Amino acid sequence: MKTWLLIALAFLAGFSGMAVAANMNGVLAYLSYHLILPPPPTYSTVAAYIDLGNLTPGMSGTAEATAYLYVNSSGYFKVELHHEGLDDVFSNFTVVVAIGNQTLTFNLHRDEYTVYLTPGNYTVSITVYYTVKPNPKGPPNVAHKPLITIKPVGEHEEKSEGNYTGSINQGNDNDQGSED
Repeated sequence: MKTWLLIALAFLAGFSGMAVAANMNGVLAYLSYHLILPPPPTYSTVAAYIDLGNLTPGMSGTAEATAYLYVNSSGYFKVELHHEGLDDVFSNFTVVVAIGNQTLTFNLHRDEYTVYLTPGNYTVSITVYYTVKPNPKGPPNVAHKPLITIKPVGEHEEKSEGNYTGSINQGNDNDQGSED
């Protein structure tokens, strides 16, 4: 019986020693913080609708439209051409977008830009230059396909070299495009 008692006491002492040793690490400092990020730029749009009408093989043309962009806070915006499927129909599809004092030229090979915009009301001029392929493939009817989108550049999105246009000190066209 004494043997069992000695074994139990030795086990208990060893276990207690390990518990004490585990708690012997002293914390010298704790860190806490709350990261406050500026909100993403706010904006709203009034979209342009571009109707190329009836197209025939080999046909070329130009279409123009106007959109409006209202920016409430400064920031970087990604402007993107959604050209999925257009290369099956068009041999040339170029879109020129003028926002304030910036001109962005999109095509089937260059489909995005990152721009810095300050608060203001922007009249956005959009011009489409196109040539239909001699043997186009694709859906015969397209309606309300998103062509150009804009969104704030997020914190996880890269701003690649070569995609910037303009600088932080760009102006806007607050006096243009007033709908009053």
